[in-house]
Amino acid sequence: MKKRAVIGMVLLGALAPAQAAESVLAPAQAAESVLAPAEGATAGPQAGAAAGPADAGGGAVAPQRRALEATPPPPERTARPAAAEWDAAEQVSLARVARGGACKARRQREWLRIDCSVPSVVAVRSLGAGAGGESVSVGEHRADEDGPFPSSVSVIFPVRIGDRRVIEILSIEQGYRFQTGLTTSVMISEQWLEGDAGPLVSAL
Repeated sequence: MKKRAVIGMVLLGALAPAQAAESVLAPAQAAESVLAPAEGATAGPQAGAAAGPADAGGGAVAPQRRALEATPPPPERTARPAAAEWDAAEQVSLARVARGGACKARRQREWLRIDCSVPSVVAVRSLGAGAGGESVSVGEHRADEDGPFPSSVSVIFPVRIGDRRVIEILSIEQGYRFQTGLTTSVMISEQWLEGDAGPLVSAL
């Protein structure tokens, strides 16, 4: 069964009490987050990059993913998409993504879902005040990895004019003499200021 958690400081493993006590989302924000089940990651690389090369046997070239900032969501506010709606969601490319394509994105109306494949996910947190409305779900632990931690995470949030948010995905890291600690695996940022043509979203 897949594990679920709400963004704030989402702890997915057994951490020290001082770490477990940390929380960065106000209760009202945490309460409005509705969890969505994790699904397989699909979506595009950097803005303007093609979704895939031509088939070696002369097949058709895969369609190019549209850049999110070039096709901004409509201003209407809608409810968070149901889990099944993400299957038909449009794949989009972000302004910047980490080399290697660990994170993929897709959009359903003004809602964005970012799926990231990272090792030993232990926490997801929103930094600063944020724009609210985020939710997070995690995938299952992979049998080829050590430890009880999942190796994928999905973050869903609305993209609206005036938004500014930063979301950090943390993994557990084994250091010197088997000491463990937290390390930042992915930093997701979203900004759509008044007057901007569209939102700028990165996953680095």
